[in-house]
Amino acid sequence: MKVRLPLFVFLFLALNQTAVAQRVFIPEQGEGISFNVSSLSVNGAPAGFDPAPMANSIEIQLLREHIFGLSHFSIASGLGYSGHYYHGNLHIEVDESGNQSLIDLSGTDYKANRFATEYLDAVAELRYRGRANKKGRYNRFYLGGLAGYRTNAYSYFNSEQLRVKFYNIKGFNPIRYGVYVKAGRGPINLYAFYGLSPLVTSGAMLTDWSNATSQNVGLSILL
Repeated sequence: MKVRLPLFVFLFLALNQTAVAQRVFIPEQGEGISFNVSSLSVNGAPAGFDPAPMANSIEIQLLREHIFGLSHFSIASGLGYSGHYYHGNLHIEVDESGNQSLIDLSGTDYKANRFATEYLDAVAELRYRGRANKKGRYNRFYLGGLAGYRTNAYSYFNSEQLRVKFYNIKGFNPIRYGVYVKAGRGPINLYAFYGLSPLVTSGAMLTDWSNATSQNVGLSILL
């Protein structure tokens, strides 16, 4: 009996430890590349602006992740580059002196018209990932924020008679910032961005565009 009791206790502890070990979450390193494609809308634009359905944003983010111990949570940070293409009826014209003016193209036939901005972004995400299934897929919820510096802005117009592109358009905010969410299961996820910075800070588009901000809804491909 004296031998059996310690043996029983040892077996109980060993089995209990095995059960606990089986329940331990062993996190895997998260994705380092995020490619986001989304529909672009403008909140606070003047009533005369008629956005086209093809308005969109495209961005790529390179991220490095740090996991919080043996938990479902981690933080990732890195850099991204983004382009934002505002298709619609508003054309930004630039004369020989560099002066900018706005032209409403409503009722005009044209193939394409847009103004666009590009930014170099600093990105940070708080990540949550559930347990992976046999296929290695898991539920994820990533809450992120970014701040970007504008590297380019241009205006483009194309019709049967004329095709023109004006570079270095002035007036767009040199800094952009906002928050976003990536959520889903597997490599393709839902993506939503809410811009907190005004699109325009000076130039011909003020004051009608002084309260305009951008929002995006689309997909994020994580690799």
